[in-house]
Amino acid sequence: MIGYLNSADKSVLESFPICIIGAGAAGISLAISLSRQGKRVLIIEGGDWDETPESLDAYIGKSSTPHPQTTEFRYQRFGGTTHLWGGRCVPLDPHDFENRPHVPDSGWPAGATDILNYYSEALDYCDAGENDFRISAFGANAKPIFSEVSKLAPELNEYIERYSLPTDFGKKYRDELTNSSNVFVLLRTRCISLNCIPENPGSVSSITLHDGLRKLEISVNRLILAGGGIETTRLMLVSRKNNPGWNHLDTSLGKYYACHYDLIFGALRFHSEKPVFDFQKTLEGIYARRKLQFSAEFQAQHGLLNSAFRLHFPAYADPSHGSGVMSTIYLAKSILKPEYQAILNHGVNQSAQEGQSIKHLINIIMDMRSVIKFAFDWLFKIKLAKRKIPYTLVANRNGTFPIEFNSEQVPDVSNRIELLEELDRFGMQRVAVYWKLTDLDIASGVKSFNLLKAQLEKTNACQLEFDQKELERSVRNALPVGGHHMGTTRMGTNPSSSVVDLNCKVHGVNNLFIASASVFTTNSHANLTLTIVALALRLAKHLSSHD
Repeated sequence: MIGYLNSADKSVLESFPICIIGAGAAGISLAISLSRQGKRVLIIEGGDWDETPESLDAYIGKSSTPHPQTTEFRYQRFGGTTHLWGGRCVPLDPHDFENRPHVPDSGWPAGATDILNYYSEALDYCDAGENDFRISAFGANAKPIFSEVSKLAPELNEYIERYSLPTDFGKKYRDELTNSSNVFVLLRTRCISLNCIPENPGSVSSITLHDGLRKLEISVNRLILAGGGIETTRLMLVSRKNNPGWNHLDTSLGKYYACHYDLIFGALRFHSEKPVFDFQKTLEGIYARRKLQFSAEFQAQHGLLNSAFRLHFPAYADPSHGSGVMSTIYLAKSILKPEYQAILNHGVNQSAQEGQSIKHLINIIMDMRSVIKFAFDWLFKIKLAKRKIPYTLVANRNGTFPIEFNSEQVPDVSNRIELLEELDRFGMQRVAVYWKLTDLDIASGVKSFNLLKAQLEKTNACQLEFDQKELERSVRNALPVGGHHMGTTRMGTNPSSSVVDLNCKVHGVNNLFIASASVFTTNSHANLTLTIVALALRLAKHLSSHD
Protein backbone atom coordinates (compact mmCIF):
# COMPACT_ATOMS: atom_id res chain seq x y z
CA MET A 1 0.00 0.00 0.00
CA ILE A 2 1.12 3.53 -0.79
CA GLY A 3 -0.08 6.82 0.63
CA TYR A 4 0.63 10.47 1.26
CA LEU A 5 -0.06 12.43 4.42
CA ASN A 6 -2.72 14.67 2.86
CA SER A 7 -4.93 11.66 2.20
CA ALA A 8 -3.84 9.32 4.99
CA ASP A 9 -6.27 7.97 7.59
CA LYS A 10 -4.78 8.49 11.05
CA SER A 11 -6.39 5.35 12.44
CA VAL A 12 -4.89 3.27 9.65
CA LEU A 13 -1.41 4.67 10.28
CA GLU A 14 -1.75 3.96 14.00
CA SER A 15 -2.82 0.37 13.39
CA PHE A 16 0.68 -0.78 12.42
CA PRO A 17 2.63 -2.23 15.37
CA ILE A 18 6.01 -1.37 13.82
CA CYS A 19 6.91 2.03 12.39
CA ILE A 20 10.12 2.63 10.42
CA ILE A 21 11.42 6.13 9.71
CA GLY A 22 13.47 6.20 6.51
CA ALA A 23 13.36 4.13 3.31
CA GLY A 24 17.02 3.74 2.43
CA ALA A 25 19.10 0.58 2.60
CA ALA A 26 18.39 0.02 6.30
CA GLY A 27 14.69 0.90 6.30
CA ILE A 28 13.83 -1.09 3.17
CA SER A 29 15.83 -4.16 4.27
CA LEU A 30 14.15 -4.04 7.67
CA ALA A 31 10.66 -3.65 6.17
CA ILE A 32 11.21 -6.45 3.63
CA SER A 33 12.48 -8.87 6.27
CA LEU A 34 9.67 -8.09 8.71
CA SER A 35 6.93 -8.26 6.08
CA ARG A 36 8.20 -11.63 4.87
CA GLN A 37 7.82 -12.83 8.45
CA GLY A 38 4.21 -11.69 8.47
CA LYS A 39 4.74 -8.50 10.49
CA ARG A 40 2.73 -5.35 9.72
CA VAL A 41 4.93 -2.35 9.06
CA LEU A 42 4.45 1.36 8.42
CA ILE A 43 7.45 2.83 6.62
CA ILE A 44 7.69 6.63 6.46
CA GLU A 45 9.91 8.32 3.87
CA GLY A 46 10.57 12.05 3.63
CA GLY A 47 11.01 11.94 -0.13
CA ASP A 48 8.97 10.61 -3.03
CA TRP A 49 9.83 7.96 -5.65
CA ASP A 50 12.23 10.51 -7.14
CA GLU A 51 13.92 13.66 -5.88
CA THR A 52 11.91 16.85 -5.75
CA PRO A 53 13.44 20.35 -5.60
CA GLU A 54 11.88 21.14 -2.24
CA SER A 55 13.28 17.97 -0.64
CA LEU A 56 16.79 19.46 -0.67
CA ASP A 57 15.78 22.10 1.89
CA ALA A 58 15.69 19.58 4.73
CA TYR A 59 19.36 18.70 4.21
CA ILE A 60 20.74 22.24 4.17
CA GLY A 61 23.11 22.83 7.07
CA LYS A 62 26.70 23.73 7.83
CA SER A 63 29.90 21.71 7.85
CA SER A 64 33.52 22.39 8.68
CA THR A 65 36.11 22.22 5.90
CA PRO A 66 37.04 19.78 4.35
CA HIS A 67 33.85 17.88 5.14
CA PRO A 68 31.37 17.91 2.22
CA GLN A 69 28.32 20.12 2.40
CA THR A 70 25.40 18.55 4.23
CA THR A 71 23.43 18.38 0.97
CA GLU A 72 26.06 16.24 -0.78
CA PHE A 73 26.06 12.43 -0.97
CA ARG A 74 22.56 12.32 0.56
CA TYR A 75 19.31 11.53 -1.24
CA GLN A 76 15.83 12.11 0.13
CA ARG A 77 13.84 9.65 -1.95
CA PHE A 78 12.52 6.11 -1.75
CA GLY A 79 15.71 4.04 -1.79
CA GLY A 80 17.82 6.82 -0.27
CA THR A 81 21.48 6.97 -1.17
CA THR A 82 21.42 3.53 -2.82
CA HIS A 83 20.34 5.59 -5.84
CA LEU A 84 23.85 7.10 -5.80
CA TRP A 85 26.25 4.51 -4.37
CA GLY A 86 28.91 2.74 -6.40
CA GLY A 87 28.00 -0.71 -5.08
CA ARG A 88 31.15 -1.63 -3.15
CA CYS A 89 30.35 -4.33 -0.57
CA VAL A 90 32.97 -4.92 2.12
CA PRO A 91 32.37 -6.54 5.54
CA LEU A 92 33.76 -5.42 8.85
CA ASP A 93 36.62 -7.56 10.13
CA PRO A 94 36.20 -9.56 13.36
CA HIS A 95 38.82 -7.46 15.15
CA ASP A 96 36.88 -4.28 14.33
CA PHE A 97 34.45 -5.30 17.09
CA GLU A 98 37.19 -5.83 19.70
CA ASN A 99 38.48 -3.50 22.36
CA ARG A 100 41.81 -2.53 20.83
CA PRO A 101 44.08 -0.83 23.40
CA HIS A 102 45.69 1.37 20.73
CA VAL A 103 42.29 2.65 19.50
CA PRO A 104 40.61 4.95 22.07
CA ASP A 105 36.94 4.24 22.86
CA SER A 106 36.96 1.07 20.77
CA GLY A 107 35.10 -2.15 21.51
CA TRP A 108 31.55 -2.97 20.48
CA PRO A 109 29.36 -4.69 23.10
CA ALA A 110 29.96 -8.41 23.60
CA GLY A 111 27.79 -10.26 21.11
CA ALA A 112 27.95 -7.60 18.38
CA THR A 113 30.09 -9.92 16.26
CA ASP A 114 26.79 -11.70 15.60
CA ILE A 115 26.40 -9.08 12.83
CA LEU A 116 28.96 -11.12 10.87
CA ASN A 117 26.43 -13.96 10.66
CA TYR A 118 24.08 -11.78 8.60
CA TYR A 119 26.52 -10.89 5.82
CA SER A 120 25.47 -13.78 3.57
CA GLU A 121 21.85 -12.61 3.62
CA ALA A 122 22.90 -8.97 3.30
CA LEU A 123 24.98 -9.78 0.23
CA ASP A 124 21.91 -11.36 -1.31
CA TYR A 125 19.87 -8.21 -0.64
CA CYS A 126 22.66 -6.21 -2.30
CA ASP A 127 23.06 -8.59 -5.27
CA ALA A 128 26.75 -9.03 -4.48
CA GLY A 129 27.13 -12.81 -4.49
CA GLU A 130 28.68 -15.13 -1.93
CA ASN A 131 30.15 -14.29 1.46
CA ASP A 132 33.67 -15.01 0.24
CA PHE A 133 36.29 -12.29 0.06
CA ARG A 134 39.31 -14.45 -0.80
CA ILE A 135 40.92 -14.31 -4.24
CA SER A 136 39.88 -17.97 -4.68
CA ALA A 137 36.41 -16.53 -5.38
CA PHE A 138 37.80 -15.91 -8.89
CA GLY A 139 38.64 -19.60 -9.21
CA ALA A 140 41.08 -22.12 -7.77
CA ASN A 141 43.87 -20.95 -10.08
CA ALA A 142 43.33 -17.22 -9.66
CA LYS A 143 46.48 -15.20 -10.21
CA PRO A 144 47.58 -13.06 -7.22
CA ILE A 145 47.76 -9.29 -7.52
CA PHE A 146 51.49 -9.71 -8.15
CA SER A 147 53.74 -12.76 -8.11
CA GLU A 148 55.48 -12.29 -4.76
CA VAL A 149 52.60 -11.03 -2.66
CA SER A 150 52.32 -14.36 -0.81
CA LYS A 151 55.80 -13.73 0.64
CA LEU A 152 54.37 -10.82 2.60
CA ALA A 153 51.81 -12.91 4.49
CA PRO A 154 50.74 -13.05 7.24
CA GLU A 155 51.60 -9.38 7.86
CA LEU A 156 50.15 -8.13 4.56
CA ASN A 157 47.34 -10.03 2.85
CA GLU A 158 45.34 -9.88 -0.36
CA TYR A 159 41.53 -9.86 -0.37
CA ILE A 160 38.77 -8.86 -2.77
CA GLU A 161 36.00 -6.28 -2.63
CA ARG A 162 32.69 -7.27 -4.18
CA TYR A 163 30.42 -4.91 -6.08
CA SER A 164 26.66 -4.79 -6.29
CA LEU A 165 24.84 -4.16 -9.62
CA PRO A 166 24.81 -1.41 -8.11
CA THR A 167 21.40 -2.18 -6.61
CA ASP A 168 19.00 0.70 -6.15
CA PHE A 169 16.91 -0.58 -3.24
CA GLY A 170 14.07 1.72 -4.19
CA LYS A 171 13.75 0.11 -7.61
CA LYS A 172 14.43 -3.47 -6.54
CA TYR A 173 12.00 -3.61 -3.63
CA ARG A 174 9.35 -1.07 -4.67
CA ASP A 175 6.84 -3.58 -6.04
CA GLU A 176 7.22 -6.04 -3.17
CA LEU A 177 6.64 -3.37 -0.54
CA THR A 178 3.82 -1.53 -2.27
CA ASN A 179 1.98 -4.75 -3.15
CA SER A 180 2.31 -6.25 0.31
CA SER A 181 -0.78 -6.26 2.50
CA ASN A 182 1.56 -6.07 5.52
CA VAL A 183 3.23 -2.80 4.52
CA PHE A 184 2.06 0.79 4.20
CA VAL A 185 4.54 3.14 2.47
CA LEU A 186 3.92 6.76 3.44
CA LEU A 187 5.81 9.06 1.08
CA ARG A 188 6.77 12.75 1.12
CA THR A 189 6.30 12.81 4.87
CA ARG A 190 8.95 13.83 7.36
CA CYS A 191 9.07 12.82 10.99
CA ILE A 192 10.02 16.00 12.87
CA SER A 193 9.75 14.88 16.49
CA LEU A 194 9.55 11.84 18.78
CA ASN A 195 7.24 12.53 21.70
CA CYS A 196 7.03 11.10 25.20
CA ILE A 197 4.47 11.70 27.92
CA PRO A 198 6.39 13.78 30.52
CA GLU A 199 5.75 11.29 33.30
CA ASN A 200 6.92 8.39 31.10
CA PRO A 201 10.13 9.34 29.22
CA GLY A 202 10.96 5.66 28.87
CA SER A 203 8.57 5.17 25.97
CA VAL A 204 7.90 7.08 22.75
CA SER A 205 4.13 7.57 22.74
CA SER A 206 3.78 9.42 19.45
CA ILE A 207 5.61 10.99 16.53
CA THR A 208 4.92 14.26 14.73
CA LEU A 209 4.71 14.08 10.94
CA HIS A 210 4.83 16.95 8.44
CA ASP A 211 4.54 17.12 4.65
CA GLY A 212 5.22 20.84 4.34
CA LEU A 213 1.53 21.75 4.57
CA ARG A 214 -0.08 19.45 7.10
CA LYS A 215 1.17 18.39 10.52
CA LEU A 216 -0.13 15.20 12.13
CA GLU A 217 0.70 13.45 15.41
CA ILE A 218 0.19 9.70 15.48
CA SER A 219 0.69 7.18 18.27
CA VAL A 220 3.29 4.44 17.82
CA ASN A 221 4.05 1.07 19.34
CA ARG A 222 7.60 0.16 18.29
CA LEU A 223 9.64 2.74 16.40
CA ILE A 224 12.84 2.27 14.37
CA LEU A 225 14.91 5.18 13.07
CA ALA A 226 16.50 3.94 9.85
CA GLY A 227 17.74 7.12 8.20
CA GLY A 228 21.29 8.13 7.40
CA GLY A 229 23.82 8.92 10.08
CA ILE A 230 23.27 12.68 9.98
CA GLU A 231 19.48 12.73 9.70
CA THR A 232 18.91 10.07 12.37
CA THR A 233 21.13 12.01 14.76
CA ARG A 234 19.33 15.24 13.92
CA LEU A 235 15.95 13.73 14.76
CA MET A 236 17.32 12.34 18.02
CA LEU A 237 18.84 15.72 18.99
CA VAL A 238 15.60 17.58 18.26
CA SER A 239 13.59 14.99 20.20
CA ARG A 240 16.03 15.12 23.11
CA LYS A 241 15.25 18.85 23.48
CA ASN A 242 11.56 18.02 23.67
CA ASN A 243 12.06 15.19 26.18
CA PRO A 244 14.02 16.30 29.29
CA GLY A 245 13.95 12.72 30.57
CA TRP A 246 16.46 11.75 27.89
CA ASN A 247 19.27 13.76 29.50
CA HIS A 248 21.23 10.53 30.11
CA LEU A 249 22.00 10.52 26.37
CA ASP A 250 23.78 13.88 26.40
CA THR A 251 27.32 12.53 26.87
CA SER A 252 27.24 10.58 23.58
CA LEU A 253 24.35 11.73 21.40
CA GLY A 254 25.71 13.66 18.43
CA LYS A 255 29.32 13.03 19.48
CA TYR A 256 32.02 10.64 18.17
CA TYR A 257 31.14 11.52 14.58
CA ALA A 258 33.42 9.75 12.13
CA CYS A 259 34.06 9.35 8.41
CA HIS A 260 36.52 7.12 6.66
CA TYR A 261 39.33 9.16 5.23
CA ASP A 262 40.80 8.69 1.79
CA LEU A 263 44.17 9.46 0.28
CA ILE A 264 45.70 8.80 -3.16
CA PHE A 265 49.45 9.00 -2.82
CA GLY A 266 52.80 7.65 -3.95
CA ALA A 267 53.77 5.53 -6.94
CA LEU A 268 54.07 1.75 -6.88
CA ARG A 269 56.54 0.76 -9.58
CA PHE A 270 56.67 -2.80 -10.91
CA HIS A 271 59.94 -4.01 -12.42
CA SER A 272 59.18 -6.95 -14.68
CA GLU A 273 55.48 -7.73 -14.49
CA LYS A 274 52.07 -6.15 -14.72
CA PRO A 275 49.90 -6.47 -11.61
CA VAL A 276 46.25 -7.47 -11.63
CA PHE A 277 44.61 -4.07 -11.90
CA ASP A 278 41.26 -4.41 -13.66
CA PHE A 279 37.93 -5.57 -12.36
CA GLN A 280 37.41 -9.32 -12.60
CA LYS A 281 34.32 -11.44 -12.21
CA THR A 282 34.01 -14.06 -9.49
CA LEU A 283 32.81 -17.57 -10.31
CA GLU A 284 29.21 -16.45 -9.81
CA GLY A 285 29.66 -13.41 -12.08
CA ILE A 286 30.19 -10.60 -9.55
CA TYR A 287 32.60 -7.78 -10.35
CA ALA A 288 35.37 -7.52 -7.77
CA ARG A 289 38.73 -5.82 -7.21
CA ARG A 290 41.84 -6.64 -5.22
CA LYS A 291 43.01 -4.89 -2.08
CA LEU A 292 45.92 -5.28 0.35
CA GLN A 293 45.39 -5.15 4.10
CA PHE A 294 47.56 -5.51 7.18
CA SER A 295 46.57 -8.35 9.52
CA ALA A 296 44.89 -7.66 12.87
CA GLU A 297 48.04 -8.76 14.69
CA PHE A 298 50.25 -6.47 12.62
CA GLN A 299 47.89 -3.55 13.25
CA ALA A 300 47.98 -4.19 16.99
CA GLN A 301 51.77 -4.59 17.03
CA HIS A 302 52.33 -1.25 15.31
CA GLY A 303 49.36 0.69 16.70
CA LEU A 304 47.62 1.06 13.34
CA LEU A 305 44.02 1.80 12.53
CA ASN A 306 42.29 -0.61 10.16
CA SER A 307 42.90 0.36 6.55
CA ALA A 308 43.11 -0.93 2.99
CA PHE A 309 45.38 -0.25 0.02
CA ARG A 310 44.34 -0.45 -3.64
CA LEU A 311 46.13 0.17 -6.92
CA HIS A 312 44.72 3.38 -8.35
CA PHE A 313 44.65 5.23 -11.63
CA PRO A 314 46.30 8.63 -12.19
CA ALA A 315 44.40 11.84 -11.52
CA TYR A 316 41.81 12.55 -14.22
CA ALA A 317 42.51 16.27 -14.10
CA ASP A 318 46.22 15.96 -14.88
CA PRO A 319 46.60 15.64 -18.69
CA SER A 320 50.10 14.20 -18.32
CA HIS A 321 48.48 10.78 -17.90
CA GLY A 322 48.19 10.74 -21.73
CA SER A 323 44.92 8.81 -21.69
CA GLY A 324 42.24 9.86 -24.16
CA VAL A 325 39.65 7.99 -22.05
CA MET A 326 40.51 9.83 -18.84
CA SER A 327 40.62 13.17 -20.64
CA THR A 328 37.19 12.46 -22.17
CA ILE A 329 35.73 11.71 -18.75
CA TYR A 330 37.37 14.76 -17.23
CA LEU A 331 36.12 17.16 -19.90
CA ALA A 332 32.62 15.70 -19.53
CA LYS A 333 32.59 16.29 -15.76
CA SER A 334 30.40 19.41 -16.01
CA ILE A 335 27.39 17.22 -16.80
CA LEU A 336 27.98 15.03 -13.74
CA LYS A 337 26.59 15.40 -10.24
CA PRO A 338 28.76 17.54 -7.91
CA GLU A 339 29.64 14.43 -5.90
CA TYR A 340 31.15 12.76 -8.96
CA GLN A 341 32.92 15.94 -10.00
CA ALA A 342 34.63 15.93 -6.61
CA ILE A 343 35.86 12.39 -7.26
CA LEU A 344 37.31 13.40 -10.64
CA ASN A 345 39.10 16.34 -9.02
CA HIS A 346 40.35 14.30 -6.10
CA GLY A 347 43.97 14.84 -5.17
CA VAL A 348 44.70 17.53 -7.76
CA ASN A 349 45.33 21.22 -7.24
CA GLN A 350 42.69 22.61 -9.58
CA SER A 351 44.19 26.07 -9.75
CA ALA A 352 47.22 24.50 -11.44
CA GLN A 353 45.02 22.86 -14.04
CA GLU A 354 43.45 25.97 -15.51
CA GLY A 355 43.99 26.30 -19.24
CA GLN A 356 44.82 22.62 -19.69
CA SER A 357 41.75 21.74 -21.75
CA ILE A 358 43.81 21.82 -24.96
CA LYS A 359 46.16 19.17 -23.57
CA HIS A 360 43.16 17.00 -22.73
CA LEU A 361 41.86 17.42 -26.29
CA ILE A 362 45.23 16.38 -27.65
CA ASN A 363 45.07 13.24 -25.49
CA ILE A 364 41.68 12.41 -26.99
CA ILE A 365 42.86 12.88 -30.56
CA MET A 366 46.07 10.91 -30.09
CA ASP A 367 44.33 8.09 -28.23
CA MET A 368 41.14 7.93 -30.31
CA ARG A 369 41.17 4.12 -30.60
CA SER A 370 40.94 3.79 -26.80
CA VAL A 371 38.21 6.43 -26.68
CA ILE A 372 36.11 4.52 -29.25
CA LYS A 373 36.56 1.27 -27.27
CA PHE A 374 35.60 3.08 -24.09
CA ALA A 375 32.44 4.43 -25.75
CA PHE A 376 31.49 0.88 -26.75
CA ASP A 377 32.18 -0.46 -23.23
CA TRP A 378 30.30 2.43 -21.64
CA LEU A 379 27.23 1.69 -23.76
CA PHE A 380 27.16 -2.09 -23.37
CA LYS A 381 28.93 -2.70 -20.06
CA ILE A 382 27.66 0.28 -18.10
CA LYS A 383 24.65 2.05 -19.61
CA LEU A 384 22.71 -0.97 -20.90
CA ALA A 385 24.11 -3.68 -18.61
CA LYS A 386 22.17 -4.84 -15.57
CA ARG A 387 25.40 -5.64 -13.74
CA LYS A 388 27.64 -2.69 -14.53
CA ILE A 389 31.39 -2.28 -14.45
CA PRO A 390 31.72 -0.18 -11.26
CA TYR A 391 34.02 2.47 -12.70
CA THR A 392 36.67 3.05 -15.35
CA LEU A 393 40.19 1.81 -14.65
CA VAL A 394 43.01 3.16 -16.82
CA ALA A 395 46.60 2.31 -15.88
CA ASN A 396 49.24 5.01 -15.92
CA ARG A 397 51.31 4.88 -19.11
CA ASN A 398 54.57 5.15 -17.17
CA GLY A 399 53.86 1.82 -15.48
CA THR A 400 53.38 3.18 -11.96
CA PHE A 401 50.26 2.97 -9.83
CA PRO A 402 49.21 5.54 -7.24
CA ILE A 403 48.08 3.94 -3.97
CA GLU A 404 44.53 4.55 -2.81
CA PHE A 405 44.40 4.42 0.98
CA ASN A 406 41.15 4.10 2.95
CA SER A 407 41.32 4.19 6.73
CA GLU A 408 39.07 4.15 9.72
CA GLN A 409 39.06 7.12 12.06
CA VAL A 410 39.27 6.94 15.84
CA PRO A 411 36.09 7.81 17.75
CA ASP A 412 36.67 11.37 18.95
CA VAL A 413 34.23 13.33 21.07
CA SER A 414 35.13 16.65 19.44
CA ASN A 415 33.92 15.41 16.04
CA ARG A 416 30.21 15.99 16.35
CA ILE A 417 26.81 16.97 14.98
CA GLU A 418 25.02 19.90 16.63
CA LEU A 419 21.72 21.68 16.15
CA LEU A 420 21.61 25.19 14.69
CA GLU A 421 19.04 27.81 15.56
CA GLU A 422 17.96 28.06 11.91
CA LEU A 423 14.85 26.08 10.97
CA ASP A 424 13.95 24.26 7.77
CA ARG A 425 10.54 24.60 6.09
CA PHE A 426 9.13 21.93 8.42
CA GLY A 427 10.13 23.91 11.52
CA MET A 428 12.96 21.50 12.35
CA GLN A 429 16.37 22.79 13.42
CA ARG A 430 19.16 22.40 10.91
CA VAL A 431 22.49 20.83 11.84
CA ALA A 432 26.17 21.66 11.76
CA VAL A 433 28.76 18.91 11.20
CA TYR A 434 32.20 19.33 12.76
CA TRP A 435 34.89 16.97 11.45
CA LYS A 436 38.67 16.83 11.54
CA LEU A 437 41.43 14.25 11.55
CA THR A 438 42.95 13.56 14.95
CA ASP A 439 46.68 13.28 15.60
CA LEU A 440 46.25 9.53 15.96
CA ASP A 441 44.50 9.33 12.57
CA ILE A 442 47.37 11.18 10.93
CA ALA A 443 50.10 9.22 12.70
CA SER A 444 48.48 5.92 11.73
CA GLY A 445 48.19 6.96 8.09
CA VAL A 446 51.85 8.01 7.89
CA LYS A 447 53.01 4.86 9.64
CA SER A 448 50.83 2.66 7.42
CA PHE A 449 52.47 3.98 4.25
CA ASN A 450 55.96 3.58 5.68
CA LEU A 451 55.23 0.03 6.79
CA LEU A 452 53.70 -0.81 3.41
CA LYS A 453 56.86 0.47 1.74
CA ALA A 454 59.01 -1.64 4.06
CA GLN A 455 56.94 -4.74 3.37
CA LEU A 456 57.12 -4.29 -0.41
CA GLU A 457 60.90 -3.89 -0.21
CA LYS A 458 61.02 -7.57 0.79
CA THR A 459 60.08 -8.45 -2.79
CA ASN A 460 61.89 -8.09 -6.10
CA ALA A 461 58.63 -7.35 -7.92
CA CYS A 462 57.99 -3.73 -7.01
CA GLN A 463 58.88 -0.74 -4.91
CA LEU A 464 56.77 2.04 -3.42
CA GLU A 465 58.11 5.53 -4.13
CA PHE A 466 57.12 8.71 -2.30
CA ASP A 467 58.58 11.78 -0.64
CA GLN A 468 58.61 11.39 3.14
CA LYS A 469 57.96 15.07 3.89
CA GLU A 470 55.10 15.14 1.38
CA LEU A 471 53.58 12.03 3.00
CA GLU A 472 52.73 13.71 6.30
CA ARG A 473 51.38 16.80 4.55
CA SER A 474 49.20 14.65 2.29
CA VAL A 475 47.83 12.53 5.13
CA ARG A 476 47.08 15.64 7.16
CA ASN A 477 45.09 17.00 4.18
CA ALA A 478 43.33 13.71 3.41
CA LEU A 479 39.64 13.99 2.61
CA PRO A 480 36.67 12.41 4.40
CA VAL A 481 34.71 9.91 2.31
CA GLY A 482 31.61 11.99 1.63
CA GLY A 483 28.70 9.64 2.31
CA HIS A 484 30.10 7.72 5.28
CA HIS A 485 28.47 9.25 8.38
CA MET A 486 28.98 7.19 11.53
CA GLY A 487 29.17 7.05 15.31
CA THR A 488 26.80 9.70 16.65
CA THR A 489 24.32 7.27 18.26
CA ARG A 490 26.99 4.68 19.05
CA MET A 491 26.39 1.19 20.39
CA GLY A 492 27.54 0.21 23.87
CA THR A 493 26.54 -1.18 27.25
CA ASN A 494 26.96 2.00 29.29
CA PRO A 495 24.39 4.81 28.79
CA SER A 496 27.06 7.32 29.82
CA SER A 497 29.20 6.47 26.79
CA SER A 498 26.73 5.20 24.19
CA VAL A 499 23.20 5.73 22.87
CA VAL A 500 21.95 2.25 21.91
CA ASP A 501 22.48 -1.21 23.37
CA LEU A 502 23.55 -4.48 21.73
CA ASN A 503 20.11 -4.81 20.07
CA CYS A 504 20.07 -1.22 18.77
CA LYS A 505 17.52 -0.16 21.40
CA VAL A 506 18.02 3.36 22.76
CA HIS A 507 19.12 3.28 26.37
CA GLY A 508 16.24 4.01 28.72
CA VAL A 509 13.57 4.05 25.98
CA ASN A 510 11.85 0.69 25.69
CA ASN A 511 10.28 1.00 22.23
CA LEU A 512 12.84 3.04 20.27
CA PHE A 513 15.49 1.43 18.06
CA ILE A 514 18.08 2.77 15.62
CA ALA A 515 19.19 0.96 12.44
CA SER A 516 21.79 3.29 10.97
CA ALA A 517 25.54 3.70 10.52
CA SER A 518 25.24 6.18 13.37
CA VAL A 519 25.31 3.20 15.79
CA PHE A 520 28.78 2.07 14.66
CA THR A 521 31.06 2.06 17.71
CA THR A 522 34.14 2.03 15.51
CA ASN A 523 34.14 2.25 11.75
CA SER A 524 36.77 -0.06 10.19
CA HIS A 525 37.80 0.88 6.63
CA ALA A 526 34.84 -0.83 4.98
CA ASN A 527 32.06 0.87 3.05
CA LEU A 528 28.89 1.13 5.09
CA THR A 529 26.03 -0.30 3.05
CA LEU A 530 26.67 -4.02 3.48
CA THR A 531 27.00 -3.73 7.26
CA ILE A 532 23.97 -1.42 7.47
CA VAL A 533 21.87 -4.06 5.70
CA ALA A 534 23.28 -6.83 7.94
CA LEU A 535 22.51 -4.72 11.01
CA ALA A 536 18.93 -4.15 9.81
CA LEU A 537 18.37 -7.86 9.14
CA ARG A 538 19.70 -8.69 12.60
CA LEU A 539 17.34 -6.14 14.14
CA ALA A 540 14.40 -7.58 12.16
CA LYS A 541 15.06 -10.97 13.71
CA HIS A 542 15.25 -9.44 17.17
CA LEU A 543 11.97 -7.56 16.73
CA SER A 544 10.22 -10.65 15.39
CA SER A 545 11.37 -12.79 18.29
CA HIS A 546 10.37 -10.20 20.89
CA ASP A 547 6.79 -9.35 19.91
